[in-house]
Amino acid sequence: MPYILHFFLLLSATLLCCSWSKNVYADNVANFQYNLALSFSLENNRLTGTAKIEIPPKYPLTVSLARLAITGALIQSPNETEKEIKPLDDLLHFDPSDQHRTLYISYQRDVKNEPGNLVSPEGISLTDSWYPEPSVPYIYTVSARLPRDFSAISQSDHFPLTKKENITTAHSVAPTSSISFTAGPYVVDKLRVRDNLYVYSMFFREDQELAMGYLEAAAAYIKRYENDIAPFPYNHYVIVANRLPTGYGMGSYTLLGQMVLRLPFIKSTSLGHEIVHSWFGNAVEVDYQNGNWCEGLTAFLADHSYRAASGQGREDRKESLTKYQSYVHAGATHPFALKDFKSASHNQPMADYKRTVGYNGGAFFFHELREYLGELTFNEGVREFYITNKDTAATWKDLQLSFEKVSGKNLESFFVSKLNMVEAPEIWAEDIQIDSRNGIHLNFTLRQQAKEPLPLLIPVHIKTMSGIHKIVQTLTTSSRQVSIALADLPLALTLDPEYTLLRKLSSKEWTPVWSTFLGAEKKLIIVESEAAKVKYQPFLDALRPYPAKIVRADEITNQQLSESSLLFLGANQHPCRSLFGKISHKENTVTVDIRKNPLNPEAVAVVISDTTNDLGSSVARKLQHYGKYSYLEFESNKRPETVIKESVNGISYQLENLPMGGSTKELSSFTSIIEELLTKRVIYIGETHNSLADHQLQLRVIEALFHKDPNLAIGMEMFPTSSQQSLDEYTQAGSLMDEKTFLKKSDYFEVWRYDYRLFRNIMNFAKAHGLPVRGLNLDRQIVSEVYSLGHTDGLSDEIKESLVVDRNLDLPGYQERLSSVHDAHISGNHGKGTSSGFIQAQALWDETMAANIAEFLQAHSDYRMVVIAGTQHTRKDSGIPPRVAARIDVQQASLLNIYDDSNSRNLLQTSDYFFLAENISLPESPKIGIVLSSTADDSQYKGLVIDQISPHGKAKAAGLKEADILIRINDSPVYDMADLRIAMIDAQEGDMAEVEVLRGKSEKKSHVIKVELTTPGTGTSPP
Repeated sequence: MPYILHFFLLLSATLLCCSWSKNVYADNVANFQYNLALSFSLENNRLTGTAKIEIPPKYPLTVSLARLAITGALIQSPNETEKEIKPLDDLLHFDPSDQHRTLYISYQRDVKNEPGNLVSPEGISLTDSWYPEPSVPYIYTVSARLPRDFSAISQSDHFPLTKKENITTAHSVAPTSSISFTAGPYVVDKLRVRDNLYVYSMFFREDQELAMGYLEAAAAYIKRYENDIAPFPYNHYVIVANRLPTGYGMGSYTLLGQMVLRLPFIKSTSLGHEIVHSWFGNAVEVDYQNGNWCEGLTAFLADHSYRAASGQGREDRKESLTKYQSYVHAGATHPFALKDFKSASHNQPMADYKRTVGYNGGAFFFHELREYLGELTFNEGVREFYITNKDTAATWKDLQLSFEKVSGKNLESFFVSKLNMVEAPEIWAEDIQIDSRNGIHLNFTLRQQAKEPLPLLIPVHIKTMSGIHKIVQTLTTSSRQVSIALADLPLALTLDPEYTLLRKLSSKEWTPVWSTFLGAEKKLIIVESEAAKVKYQPFLDALRPYPAKIVRADEITNQQLSESSLLFLGANQHPCRSLFGKISHKENTVTVDIRKNPLNPEAVAVVISDTTNDLGSSVARKLQHYGKYSYLEFESNKRPETVIKESVNGISYQLENLPMGGSTKELSSFTSIIEELLTKRVIYIGETHNSLADHQLQLRVIEALFHKDPNLAIGMEMFPTSSQQSLDEYTQAGSLMDEKTFLKKSDYFEVWRYDYRLFRNIMNFAKAHGLPVRGLNLDRQIVSEVYSLGHTDGLSDEIKESLVVDRNLDLPGYQERLSSVHDAHISGNHGKGTSSGFIQAQALWDETMAANIAEFLQAHSDYRMVVIAGTQHTRKDSGIPPRVAARIDVQQASLLNIYDDSNSRNLLQTSDYFFLAENISLPESPKIGIVLSSTADDSQYKGLVIDQISPHGKAKAAGLKEADILIRINDSPVYDMADLRIAMIDAQEGDMAEVEVLRGKSEKKSHVIKVELTTPGTGTSPP
């Protein structure tokens, strides 16, 4: 007989977690009788009831009276007179007795504004603490006095219920743990499934047109599961509409909220789930004291099965893993395993965590079990479990025994390890090598990280030129060596691309979704102002079950942004714009935009913007049901737009990148490309900074564009905005400033330091034609400080106010690319800054250049600009171009020289045009042959101290000595390294340099020495 078990949206908090042994009713089942008489005052929202409960000899009983107003209670036995009794703490308890006893309880219950109960003229729905509840299953008879136009349903062995005048009666023939009662002005329809089995609908008249669709769907589900499991356990099934927003499964019927019934997807998802509960959870009940296996099995046989049948199995499992990773974290205060899951109720501590383990983790348990046993054996095990445990309360152990029986395998290790797991394992491959000495073998080490190693069947996909080769590898320990023989060389190795394992997703697989924020251990909510806090109060109210710190935008520090998952209420606030730039969400919508936190790779940042007048409250109330999405857009009278951001599938290792190519007939001449570029206002030419070929290409493009249109400016990464005055003075028409003066005043060798000869021809062309040259960059000291600190908090207020406001750290691939560069910096001992500091520093660099480009173009509407910058800055996907596009609407193009350049692998993402420029190089600069350092700050002698004399040059032979202070080279005074580099900029091998030094321990005397300059060859050498 049906047991109330599955509550899809809500679950009664008073559901009793007790069960009897399988033979508890063997001789006394007929004596466990419960008669309940009900009447209602609908206008007053009141239920009045009388319960008659038989207590068989030698059995104890406890009855819960929670939330009931008891008007009378007495116990009666054959040898004793009636005895009035009083409850203690809402309980009545009876010890075993030799006599049969009868308990009478009369009570009232006022029902107003409850989530699980309703007593009103519109209908009756009673599911939560509405009658005296015994601690053991009983055989119920329920009689209710109802309005003549009301139909009713409760747990019963027949349907429609018996109705005599205005009394409706329901009677069960088998014990059940808990009952419900529903009545209302229903229209009843039915459909034949097979002989002796009908499905019914009890819908309100306004929804009757939905009835036949539901009846046909229910009939199809029952036929399917009768074929898969066993005959339907009951002689009827009823789909009942509820005025309340519920989703309950009661064995022989389901109670679905009226608004829920109207959702178009319910027939293809939730209805089947509830019907499966007729077999599992009702005909076979759950022994809650030993864990709840039922929700996982039902979710697997229903929800997950439906999506797999529609070709979305992989997507469904990946979404499930994402949710699991959102709530189940390492180091949980109270570790929770699948064996610990008992209740599906939201009304419990850590409800989302526990439900995720029970539903998602439970479904994965059965998926992995099917993968391990094979589909046919698994299906046979499900049938065996049902047949063996029907009409009893079953445990995980009962499941194990059934699957062991049909498979002939000992499943103790599988069940124990999976049921006790408190965190999903992480798997990966390392030490990947290809051995071709004796045939082709792909060798690698499989590893797992878990509290205790789990028995895993890991699908391994190997891509070769002949296709994808699929192999399953067993891993029962923390690591294992694997060698796979192949017919041809492998191109890629991927672990578990179909998501058959409950495991932790890798960073490239993981997608930021709403549930990730809800499940985050550290959450920070940022509001722009007190006024904004009032506007977004419905969201703050809805998030109360998910503790988070709330701060105003003007109070938060930059460092705090890297320490938590973030929720920005309002997209226009400064902290939000410092991570994502200016975000434009659609007008008249409520938008929930979930992204990775650019400063914390394992956290998310959510941006909620509400540009409506009255939609926010409605969205806030239902937002928790959209946990699997990355982007949500709500608009009045429309279905919300929902997006799950794409990510790679499986843990993938690229072993070889096949080269890109193209048809040579598609190549364009330099001249034709220039003609196309004349339609663009910004042309980026990426460079490797020390590549003369790249700089020669930049010059030729500038020359060609200028001769077509002289209104041309040059933007240069090499100069910060602080050098702008020097740039203007040097390049303006008629300027008399010489090159050495320009290099000194612009601090070129302080801010850039690359050989100036690489840029000389470009600067000379600009100077000759009076072309504006714009320094685009930020002062290097600011960038370095942000990198080393990890945040912008340590900058002065003046500098912070000067920084660009909009800084988008979330462009596609930006974080991943910079994280890789940062890791290389750290491994190469090129700095000690944090990853969050590095990405912020680089974003400041990129955004400042973009802002300066946009500012110039807005001020000079008739000009175009050629931008010279490193290839990573000129990327059209995540460099400067999209940041300029966010500020000004202009046509742009990105150019790249791919001669001997690794950037050719992703040309489509990085550039619009490519060139094959000839590789050339500068002649090597000659050297004096000395190692120098600055004089002490308090020294009266300004120059450079000779620390060492190189044995490879001619300085020693010329008479230079260690401790000499270099003060002049030829006609150029030398005070610092920049002066030295300027003085030597045009030197050639064999030149005689006139060097003036100061020498002497106490009194320094001037010595003028001529040194022949030499080129010691490749490699780093002294000046």
